Amino acid sequence: MWKSFRVNLNERVVVFRDGLPLRALGPGRHTVWGFGLFEQRWSTDKLVFDVAPEIRAVMPAEWFGEISLGADQRAIVYRNEKPLLFLRPGTHYYWEADDTVRVQVLSVKEAMPELTNELVGILPRDEYVDVTVQEYERGLEYVNGRLVRTLGPGRYPVWSNVDSRVVVRNVDMRIVQVTLAGQELMTRDKVTLRLSLTVEFAVDDAALATHAVASVKDAVYLLVQLASRDFVSSVTLDELLASRDGMTRFLLEDVVPKALRMGVRVERVGVKDVVLPGEMKTLLNRVIEAEKEAAANVILRREETAATRSLANTAKVMAENPILLRLKELESLKEMAASIKEVRVVVGADGLQTLLPAGLLDGSVNRSAS
Repeated sequence: MWKSFRVNLNERVVVFRDGLPLRALGPGRHTVWGFGLFEQRWSTDKLVFDVAPEIRAVMPAEWFGEISLGADQRAIVYRNEKPLLFLRPGTHYYWEADDTVRVQVLSVKEAMPELTNELVGILPRDEYVDVTVQEYERGLEYVNGRLVRTLGPGRYPVWSNVDSRVVVRNVDMRIVQVTLAGQELMTRDKVTLRLSLTVEFAVDDAALATHAVASVKDAVYLLVQLASRDFVSSVTLDELLASRDGMTRFLLEDVVPKALRMGVRVERVGVKDVVLPGEMKTLLNRVIEAEKEAAANVILRREETAATRSLANTAKVMAENPILLRLKELESLKEMAASIKEVRVVVGADGLQTLLPAGLLDGSVNRSAS
C-alpha cells in the first residue's frame, strides 16, 4: 500500500511504521510503501526541537545542529542576526534548514553582551540583573551575599543565576538635611529647655555606611542627640545662651569622628532654636529689663556728671574773665534781637555804666561838653 506525504519548506517529517521511525522526509511530495504508516511533523520556524535518539538517527545530519552547554554557559540562537531563543545549560538541537541561523555561546563568568531591546525580550529575568547607577549614587554589587565591587555611575547588566545570585544596591551620596526638633534637656543648673538642632551629612563610604548601620539617618540623629545632651548637661543656662558657637564646635568635635567611622561625612551641625518654659521666659525678661534699666541709669548719671563738669569749667573761665561774661551777655541779647523786632533796655545812669565798659560813658560826656 502506497501512502503520499506532502512536506512544506519549513517542515520536516519522520514516517513511522509499527511505532518505529522508518524514514525522514524533507520538503516536497513523497510516496512511501507500507502498512500501518503514520507521520510526525516539526516546524523549522521553532528553531529548537527535542526528539528521542532513535528519531534523530533517521534524520540527515545536515538538518540540525547539536550544542552542549555547561553550568557556566548560556547560548542565544539568532536568525537573520536577530536573537530569537535563549538556551540554558544542557544539550540542545536546533534546525539548520536556514543558513542565517547561528548560535552564540556565552559565559556567565564574563561580561554580558550589549542589551538590545530584542535581547531583553528573550532573556529570562532570573538570569540577569540590569541596574543603572545615577551620578549621585554608588552601587554595591553582591554575589551570593558577598560584596565584590563598588559601582560608579552607569548602566550595569550582570549575569545572575541560582548558583551565583547577584544583587546590586544603590546608595545615595547626596547631602541630607535633618532637623532634630523638640528635645527636652536639662542644664547643669537644673533648667529644663527644649532644643532644636539641624545637621547636614552625606555618605562618604558607601560600603562602610551600608554595612555599619541599618539606617544612616537614624545613626546620625542619635549621635547628635547624645552629644547635645552631654553638652547641655555640662553648662548653665546663661553659658548656653551666651555661647551657641561653643555648642556647635562641641557637637562637631564629638560627632564628626564618630560618623566617619560609620562611613558618613557630617558637613554641619547647628542650633536652630532654644525654647524655654513660660515662667523661665518671664524671669529672664525681668532680668534683662533690670539690666537694661541699670545700664540706662549709669549712662544718664555719666551724662549729668559731664554736663555739671562742663558748667563748672565755664563758670570758672567767666569768673576769671569779666569781659568774656559781658560778651556772652551781649551775644545772648543779639540772639534775642534776631528773634524779635527790637529790644529796649531801660536803665538809669548807674545801670548804663554797668552795662557799658568803664570809661566809655565818661568819654562820650566830655566830647559833648566840648
